[in-house]
Amino acid sequence: MRRKESPRADAATAVSVSIPRFRKTKEQTYWQAVLAKLLRDKLTLAAIFGLVVMVILSVAAGWISEQVLGFDPTTTNLTKRNAPPTWAAVAWPIFQEFTQTCQAGGVTTCRWSLWKAIVSTSLTGLRDCLAAPRGTCHWMGTDQAGRDVLSRALYGGRISMRIGLYVASISMTLGVVLGLISGYYAATVIDDIINAIIQTLGSIPLLFLLIILSRIFQPGPEGLSFLIGIFGWMGVSRLIRGQIFSIREREYILASHAIGASIWRILFRHILPNVSSIVIVVGVFNVAGAIIAEAGLSYLGVGIGPPLPSWGNMMQGSLGNFTDAPWLVLAPGLFIFLTTLSIYLIGDGLRDALDPWVR
Repeated sequence: MRRKESPRADAATAVSVSIPRFRKTKEQTYWQAVLAKLLRDKLTLAAIFGLVVMVILSVAAGWISEQVLGFDPTTTNLTKRNAPPTWAAVAWPIFQEFTQTCQAGGVTTCRWSLWKAIVSTSLTGLRDCLAAPRGTCHWMGTDQAGRDVLSRALYGGRISMRIGLYVASISMTLGVVLGLISGYYAATVIDDIINAIIQTLGSIPLLFLLIILSRIFQPGPEGLSFLIGIFGWMGVSRLIRGQIFSIREREYILASHAIGASIWRILFRHILPNVSSIVIVVGVFNVAGAIIAEAGLSYLGVGIGPPLPSWGNMMQGSLGNFTDAPWLVLAPGLFIFLTTLSIYLIGDGLRDALDPWVR
């Protein structure tokens, strides 16, 4: 005889069947989540790779110049001044002829048939350069003193990137410390003094001030970094100060006061980590801004002077030769463009990765 199951057993079976099975998720810290976002951001990863390549080229500039290119960046050769890239020695006169036909009557008068000869001679020149012995091929031409442009551009990256790091370190240190103090002591005498300094320095035209100081002191890379850095912290300080207004009234700050924590411990142990994402992003952008500032000052002739090569003074030396020797502008300009573009893309990617509300 079949045994009849009790209603209680049927209910237990129904309950056990209806309970969903949850998959165990792995816990993730804030910085692990940031890293996961960065690894999914293909554009930021490409920018990081590009910046790493530029840094490696600059660090290994000595080895590349001696062992690969075969040129010293300071050795002059007046017999080869403003020479075009060796691989384009035949193609360059043909290209000049093409531009002259365009200048005569516009695009309609351009002899486009010349491009066949330009491309074929350039490819032949590239093959010859690849097979040529070391020290015979100027890949980016020579400057007005007959020095190899590519080797100078590689060495110039050392100075320009070093200045960018120095300036960012100085401006971020001053801006973060003074911003923390100003925000913590808001509406007090200390805050008024810091704001007065910011207003005074902010009202002075920075470009003219840097030009005057550079002319007086004629600084090297470290001195120029110091001059740009001590006048570039005001924006960071204001940004940090505005962020601290809401943080300093939170419960954990009041609890730190209650247990007798010192002011410096509260500032650097409890408040600074909460604005660290802003500090990191602004610091990255400051590196690119400093590289452009150095290039601008050196282009005006008041930054890094010869014989030290920097991307800025390389462009300054090509000021009157753009039509006859455009490679003098293109070489340092390309290095500046690629480096600053990579830094800005990294900063933009970090800004998205460090924001917990952006998916």
